Amino acid sequence: MATESVITGTKIILPGEIIAEGSVHITDGLISDISFGRSNVPNAINLDSGYLAPGLIDLHTDNLEKHALPRPGVRWDALSATVAHDAVIAAAGITTVFDSLCIGSTTRAMGRSDDDRSAIVPTLIDSIGVAKSRGLLRSDHFLHLRCEVTDADVIHQFEPLADNPLLRLISVMDHAPGYRQSADLDRFREMQIARYGWTAADADRHIEEWMDASKTVGPKNQDRIVSLARSRNLPVASHDDETAEHVHDAHRTGVKISEFPTTPVAAATARGVGIQIVMGAPNVVRGSSHSGNVSARDLAIADHLDILASDYVPASLLHAAFQLSKDPVGMPLWKAVATVSSTPANICGLSDRGAIKAGLRADLCHFVEIDDKPVVTRTWSNGRAVF
Repeated sequence: MATESVITGTKIILPGEIIAEGSVHITDGLISDISFGRSNVPNAINLDSGYLAPGLIDLHTDNLEKHALPRPGVRWDALSATVAHDAVIAAAGITTVFDSLCIGSTTRAMGRSDDDRSAIVPTLIDSIGVAKSRGLLRSDHFLHLRCEVTDADVIHQFEPLADNPLLRLISVMDHAPGYRQSADLDRFREMQIARYGWTAADADRHIEEWMDASKTVGPKNQDRIVSLARSRNLPVASHDDETAEHVHDAHRTGVKISEFPTTPVAAATARGVGIQIVMGAPNVVRGSSHSGNVSARDLAIADHLDILASDYVPASLLHAAFQLSKDPVGMPLWKAVATVSSTPANICGLSDRGAIKAGLRADLCHFVEIDDKPVVTRTWSNGRAVF
């Protein structure tokens, strides 16, 4: 017997428009119909106010790593960390999450070998699989592997994971100092000396070795990873593009997404060659980058922003989309919501979700506006209430 339910009495955010009051009909976890007006069906879920939006899709969050490594040197139980992370995700209205895990290390490049982030990846991937198979998760989880191309060992770490069925997105990163996130080389040098107690000579040696790896090892590793991804029809994102050259180099290898470009030039170049632009939701909420990079709001005003990702604050995803509909950006709310739903779904080939539309998964979130901020009150994943 079919399982049916109706959600009614709220504004509904559809592709291209918003219904002032409507009802969403759900049958066996899928959206079966959308109607205008309040439903009189017995036992309908009456929300009375607020907005019903598609369940949010988050292509990049570090939240699982935060739960697995809550303090420096502390590794939490992987399954417990996964389930706790999932609860936070569902409470943020996110129904599809790409858990972002780093492989390859920046610490080896800096003369150290204490990178817990890379070491815990296999255990965390196993824990996601176990949690999914046992029905412990509220939201749908996929993998986003972030590959540090300056690490000579990154290919060895990546290849065993390339065929994991959870893997749906790959990004290639180069965190070597001198450009991208660390363009100010003198500032980076001072930070490393202060953080690790190095002598100036030690810092200069490590920085020189890392910058050399960026020129020698990095391009070869990036080409290999992109090639492996393309052979599996997996989308690839570049990371922290700073210059037009960075974007063109990424485009040459087949990269389809520019994740967190750091300058207007990089974003404009990405737009020009047809690469999708992802920016951090915290950047939108704060009004600026915490690293001093380009403002995501400014990129949105220039129409150089396609997708938002929560990065390091899951609750920022809906908040940022809502903020895009306000001054100074003034984007229509339905279009702003698309940056966290249909557009990320499309770029990653998730044709069964991302919009409130008949035939798609009933992934939904309800929110109300309080003091000009969106607050999630309910979340449904595949028609099941999860928050």
